[in-house]
Amino acid sequence: MAPWLDEGYGNPSSLHAEGRRAKDAIDSAREILSGALGCLFAEVLFTSGGTEAANLAIVGAALNNVGSPRDRILLGAAEHHCVLNVAPILRALGYRVELLPVDREARLDLNALERSLDEDVLLVSCMHANNELGSINPIRQIADLVHRKGALLHTDAVQTFLAPGLSWRVADLDADLLTVSAHKLYGPKGAGAIYIRAGVKLKPVQVGGGQEREMRGGTENVAAIAGFGVAVRAADRPVGENLRDEFVERLRPHGAAPSLGSWAGVLSGHAHVRFPGIDAETMLIVLDRLGVSASSGAACSSGSIEPSHVLLACGYSLREAKEGLRFSFGRSTTRELAIEAADRVIEGVRQIRSAGA
Repeated sequence: MAPWLDEGYGNPSSLHAEGRRAKDAIDSAREILSGALGCLFAEVLFTSGGTEAANLAIVGAALNNVGSPRDRILLGAAEHHCVLNVAPILRALGYRVELLPVDREARLDLNALERSLDEDVLLVSCMHANNELGSINPIRQIADLVHRKGALLHTDAVQTFLAPGLSWRVADLDADLLTVSAHKLYGPKGAGAIYIRAGVKLKPVQVGGGQEREMRGGTENVAAIAGFGVAVRAADRPVGENLRDEFVERLRPHGAAPSLGSWAGVLSGHAHVRFPGIDAETMLIVLDRLGVSASSGAACSSGSIEPSHVLLACGYSLREAKEGLRFSFGRSTTRELAIEAADRVIEGVRQIRSAGA
C-alpha cells in the first residue's frame, strides 16, 4: 500500500503516466479478487467496505426496478445492520419489506422463505455466515428456492470469503449479488467489493465522476484497493489450530452457555457464549481491564447498549439477548494465548459475581 500513500501517485482516472499506474494497481487487485471469487474481471466493483457494497446490492437493485410488479424485498431477520437498516429507504421507494425468521442458531428458516416467495418478490438478502454466532447458511439451497420464483439473491459473504476451512466460488453459492470486505482478511479497513453477476442490473447509489464503470462515483482509494488485493493473495497462509473448542470447554464449568448446539456448520474462528445473569456490557468492561478483546455483536455496534438483534431473532429473551459475547480466533492466536484468555475470562466472571454477592 505504501507507494499509493505517497504524494506522487496520480488519480486513476487521469490519462497521464502516474494516473495510468494507479489504474493498473486497481486492475491488478480486481484481477486477484475476481480470480479468488471465480468470476469475470468485469463482475467485481470496489467499494469503501462491506456496508457500502451491501447497500449498493440491495438499494441498487431496488432503484433499477421502481414501479415493476416485483415490489417485495425479503431480508433475513438476523442480517447485519448494513442490510436491515436499508428497509426505510426501500419503503420510501415503494417496496414492501418483510423480515424472514431464523432458527435458534440464526440460520434462515427455509420453510418460511418458501412460503414467502412469490412472483412479486424482487430480491432476497441472506448472509452466508452470521457475524455474531458464526453459523453458516445453506446459500446454494436458498438460491435454488429464490431463483425458482425469478427473484434475485444477495448474500453478505464478508465472514466467509477465504475463511479458514471454507472453499467456495461464486458458482458454488449461485448468488446474483455477493459482497465482501478486506478487513476480514487482514487487509485494510475501508475497502470492500461487490460481485454483480453478468446481466444483473443495478443503479448506482453513489454518483459522481462515473468511476467503477459508472456504478460507484468517487475517486478510488488506490492504497486500500491495492492492500485488498495483497490480502486476498496472502489469504492461503496457514492459520493456527482450531482453538475454539478448548477455549469454550474451559469456560463451561464456570457457567458459560454456548449459543450453538454444536460446532458443525460454524466458522472455526467464532465462539459465541453467554454467562446467564451477567450483562455483556459489564463483562466487556471487565475483560478490557483484564486485557481480553471481545465483543457483544458487530464491531460497528460496540458502543451500543441495545440487546443483540440476532439473539432476539433467534428467540432469546430480552435479558438473554444482552448477555451474548463473541470471541474470535485469528492467524496470530496461539494455544497458549487462547488458554490465557479463557483464564482471564474466568477471572472476570469471578470478579463480577463477587461484586454482586
